[in-house]
Amino acid sequence: MHTDNPTSSHTASNTNVLTQALWVGLMLSIAIGVGGYASLTWGETVSQLLTSTDKHFWYLSRASGVIAYTLFWLAVVFGLLLSTRLGKRFNAARVFALHQYLSLIAVGFAAFHAGILLADNFLNLNLWQVLMPFGFQTERVGVALGQLGFWFLFICAFSFYIKKYIGQSAWRWLHFLTFMAYMFISIHVFMVGSDSRALPLLLFYAGSQTLVFLLMTYRLVALKQAK
Repeated sequence: MHTDNPTSSHTASNTNVLTQALWVGLMLSIAIGVGGYASLTWGETVSQLLTSTDKHFWYLSRASGVIAYTLFWLAVVFGLLLSTRLGKRFNAARVFALHQYLSLIAVGFAAFHAGILLADNFLNLNLWQVLMPFGFQTERVGVALGQLGFWFLFICAFSFYIKKYIGQSAWRWLHFLTFMAYMFISIHVFMVGSDSRALPLLLFYAGSQTLVFLLMTYRLVALKQAK
């Protein structure tokens, strides 16, 4: 009769936790390193910009929005890699951890992206307008799509913590909201903000969304062939 070794299970669990902690530490180290380099390189220029204009909250919102989109895009890419044959080329546990943590960090930057606008005296927004779709007076559709995308992303990101309570099947259906969130946010970044018309950002948005579209197409074709 086969029996599980409690010591081995405990050791494996500790190893898994340690591995996740190391990945989180690595990502934070990279973020701190990039942030430190940026501060040393452009810190004085950014400081002068923020003190010479009354739109610094708007600039902070735009910058954090681009970061939030980038993190969410990477989370979607890692998620699609896991769900296709391409994922077999990578360590599944590490890719899943990146998929999960990037989603959570993207939620944080997206919340900052919207929340910092409460301090903007020019827009003069209240919490209800920031949280609820169609609360903005201008660019209502574009902003509303971003707000809906945020809430879908929020649900998907924190669904990892209720997965064991709702079951694998329900969690998978819930996780499909990720694609809806990405679609809404992708439209949002093109419709809202003057910096979205800048050529480098246009190329990045177009390239990143094309990659997601190709991965989704590959996944659908693979599913069709498997039936």
